[in-house]
Amino acid sequence: MSEELQVQPQSDDRKWSAGLVRLASLTVTAGEISARLGIVADKQFEQGSLVSPCHPAGARRKNSLWLRRSGLPNDSDLADHVRTLVDMLDGCRDELADLSADCEMELVLGFGSENGQGGCALPADLLADVAALGLDIVLDLYPPGPPED
Repeated sequence: MSEELQVQPQSDDRKWSAGLVRLASLTVTAGEISARLGIVADKQFEQGSLVSPCHPAGARRKNSLWLRRSGLPNDSDLADHVRTLVDMLDGCRDELADLSADCEMELVLGFGSENGQGGCALPADLLADVAALGLDIVLDLYPPGPPED
């Protein structure tokens, strides 16, 4: 599971969803992304920082990374996560357009259910709003684990 989403389903028939915005850059620092957008990241990592601080001799990050979650509970509809993130970024269109030259910009969505069933609808107008912000959509699907004996 993507470390950014960190989602735990609550029961066997429960479905969950999560959303975040992820900006990555080889040239713009995570701190600068926060400053330019006027939005504080939930997590940010600078280029060259340790991937795992517990292993000082380990791998270092190749790029800066800025992450902002929707802040909604995991039992919220996926479209609600998207709308919340779009609304959060709506006043930053010019800044996002400027950052797009130097950043990979993604809307990362996670969806799963323990019984393997479920789905969601993302309305066309909402997808148009995502496109207007210049965000690519990454959809992480989590199927149920192997059946128990």
